[in-house]
Amino acid sequence: MPDLTISRLSMITGSSLILRDACLSDLLAQWKGPIKRMSEPSDTGRLILDLETPSLFDEPAAWVVRCGGKWLKKHAEQLAPLAGLPVVAGMLILNVADLDKGKAKASDPQAAMLKALKQAQALHSADEPDAKSLAGWLSDRVAKHPQGANNPRQVAEALIEHLGDDIDALLNAINMVAIFADQGRITSAGVDALIVGQAGRPIWEFTGAMLEGKASRALELLHAGDGLSSQQAISSLTSEVRKLIACCDTSDDGQVAEWLNSRGKPNLYYARQRARHIGRPLLLRLLTGCLQTQRQLRQTGTDHQLAIETLVLHAQRVIRPAGR
Repeated sequence: MPDLTISRLSMITGSSLILRDACLSDLLAQWKGPIKRMSEPSDTGRLILDLETPSLFDEPAAWVVRCGGKWLKKHAEQLAPLAGLPVVAGMLILNVADLDKGKAKASDPQAAMLKALKQAQALHSADEPDAKSLAGWLSDRVAKHPQGANNPRQVAEALIEHLGDDIDALLNAINMVAIFADQGRITSAGVDALIVGQAGRPIWEFTGAMLEGKASRALELLHAGDGLSSQQAISSLTSEVRKLIACCDTSDDGQVAEWLNSRGKPNLYYARQRARHIGRPLLLRLLTGCLQTQRQLRQTGTDHQLAIETLVLHAQRVIRPAGR
């Protein structure tokens, strides 16, 4: 892999978040200083200035910015001059979710930036397999899973049959099927049980459906398999709503992680999209509803299942009112 320090600006592109993050990990393995993360910062000029001016107090940092195509187009003219410049006070890595690959004029700032990045060997593509090679590629991933698999090709074909060609959905499903298998090997029967819905579903699917205002889907997931416990459901909802509110209050991913007292490297790009769609005022209403439901669950005689179902239905009315 090319030397990370030869360009002050680098970019990772590709439609798969998981593959882009794997490419990002490979790049950051070369970086010895601090790593800071943001999602679509509004003050790009300040960030660029920090990369140009060495600090007497802080080590140079690698800034990882998750962004979409619209944000990139808006800031391309500012960012383009960084391509190919040597690192003096940190560097910027753009993790781009939906880069517009359509034809553009040579004078277009984004086209000029991409050309400069390519010349500097700082444009990295997280390539996905094509339709013909997908089953074989996925079969290799299944076979390499630490738990092992019975007939990896059969497992891969079952996943594709149920989920289509969405790379991230397929890769996430491998891990979920492995969890469903406990300490056992991954099997196509496990795929059928989990994906079709005979088994309990991941809690994030339930919270995602609820926060999209899809009440019927959320209730279906709430009762899938042995069902989610009321406390598990409300705790997960409350945590997710708090995260979305934090995303509304700062563009600094590290700050959000600190506020939520969470460990690891947060991936907040899609959380920020959801937060912008719902909006802070509605998120505060949802948080109030979650806290009121938590109090209900502590009261003697409360029908816990009814309390959660009522919250889900009220959330749909808030998120997807008639005509919205």
